[in-house]
Amino acid sequence: MRFRDLLVAATIVITISCAVLAASRVSDKPQITATVLKERLDKGEKITIIDARHELGGQIVKGAIHVPMDKLEDWTKDVDKNAMIVTYCTCPHDEAADAEVEKLRQMGFKNSFALSGGLEAARMAGFEVVAPADK
Repeated sequence: MRFRDLLVAATIVITISCAVLAASRVSDKPQITATVLKERLDKGEKITIIDARHELGGQIVKGAIHVPMDKLEDWTKDVDKNAMIVTYCTCPHDEAADAEVEKLRQMGFKNSFALSGGLEAARMAGFEVVAPADK
């Protein structure tokens, strides 16, 4: 009986440790939720939204600008380093958006964040999504 209790206790400790580790990794990413972004925009905050995808897939958040990673450095030449910038993509784990935010932060844009959940999260939060030509 003692071995079984020890095994159960070890399993619980490992499960909790994994959950804490996963939560700490997620929280280390500079991200913002679509709901919070929408609330801030609705309050009138000036926030630049960047579509980080290399190729647009037919839709973009209305008002967003398309700046893929290979064009990011040129785009930032005339941008205030204190500007609030939110990037998004359609990757399963926000990979392109996170990569752009990492690059932006390396360039001194400390107020930059990836949109958690990307384009689909924006759509679900009530953002208007349009064809790129209509933006």
